[in-house]
Amino acid sequence: MPGSTLAVRHGAAVLAPRRTVRPEFSIMAEYDRDLLTSFGQSPEPVSAGDRPVVTHTDLVQRLLDGDPLGPVEPDLVMVSYALPDVHPFTTTSTHMNRVFGNRAASFAIAEQGLAAPFSALRVAAAYSRLGYCDQAVLAVLEQTALPNHDPLVDSADLVDSGVLLLLQAGHEGPGLDVHDVWTQRRPDDCARRLADVTASAPSGTALLVEGPRGGHDLPADGVEVHRHTERTYCTSVWLELAQNPQWAGQYATVVLHDTDPRSGTCSAAVLRTAAHPESSP
Repeated sequence: MPGSTLAVRHGAAVLAPRRTVRPEFSIMAEYDRDLLTSFGQSPEPVSAGDRPVVTHTDLVQRLLDGDPLGPVEPDLVMVSYALPDVHPFTTTSTHMNRVFGNRAASFAIAEQGLAAPFSALRVAAAYSRLGYCDQAVLAVLEQTALPNHDPLVDSADLVDSGVLLLLQAGHEGPGLDVHDVWTQRRPDDCARRLADVTASAPSGTALLVEGPRGGHDLPADGVEVHRHTERTYCTSVWLELAQNPQWAGQYATVVLHDTDPRSGTCSAAVLRTAAHPESSP
């Protein structure tokens, strides 16, 4: 139905899953070498076929273990990530679409750093408002076995992780409506918008979920703050959302906020319970 608001209904998370050696990926050694040397970089001495890895598809399979979303045939399937897959010629969104019945529009959103899942959420909300989507599945994936040295991945000793979220419109039961999503290049602009969102919330009714690298100086008077502390990049606040379904019953407003250490860009998503007077965008 046009004008419907998507709500986060269910989620699943995986953190630091077991890696396995995939000898078939040894064919990537030549590709990685040619690609990296063209940019003046050197590949890791151990190729993808000789070291333990977890692919994006592996992460999705682990997230689907136990059927955490229940029976669902989504209209939209999206994959978002900031770091590339082990094998660049796989389409994980197509694999997910097949798992869920092969009737959805499916694609990936990347090349935006940790803003990618925020963009994906904004896209899903737009699809719903236009009447094209009553159910969406979003995967936020992060594998950290890169073929080259990466300052962020290596210095932070990042671990593999993944999140799966089910968003639905017009369904009964607990959930958090997608109210607003934005990305700002200037942290001060983001801080002002966050302050505006939380200023009108009665004390104890709003939760600010922070990533591990941003928001240390944001005003939070009367607003509870929950900080993600695991060694992750783009999955950070989304892991917290998936692992804390009780927030839908505890807070009227939940704000996800993170700052990209590469660019300084800030992203935020404002989620509100259906009972909130401003829950519809």
